[in-house]
Amino acid sequence: MKKKDVRDRLIEVTSAFSKSQMEKSLHALENTEQTEPAEEQESSFFEKREHIRIEASVYGIFETKNEQFRALTKNVSMGGVLIDPETDLSYHEYMDMTFFHTKFNIPLRTTGRVVRVDPDGVVIQFDQVIPVMSSL
Repeated sequence: MKKKDVRDRLIEVTSAFSKSQMEKSLHALENTEQTEPAEEQESSFFEKREHIRIEASVYGIFETKNEQFRALTKNVSMGGVLIDPETDLSYHEYMDMTFFHTKFNIPLRTTGRVVRVDPDGVVIQFDQVIPVMSSL
């Protein structure tokens, strides 16, 4: 993620903080030592991924507390999906999902929550690992 994107996301997340939360967060950040160069930190982030992502278009029906929508995945892994929904979703929003693909014998139903919202789309992390997603 680009530095500007990270900065924008930090502002977005912290803008809803109370004064007390802001002070605690600022104190924690000020007392954090940078132990490795920024380039190494960024690459180590990607190495921590638990599951390999696969570019795959899988049709899904997504149901949040307030709405239902359909979308195609941009990529998938055993741990989640990246979608580009036509609707706005919030960080940590919980949802039920049903996926349809020729490699599934029956529609695949699961649950998960939004873990990232950015210009690339919305990342939804599954509550449980789904091994069949790695076979697409």
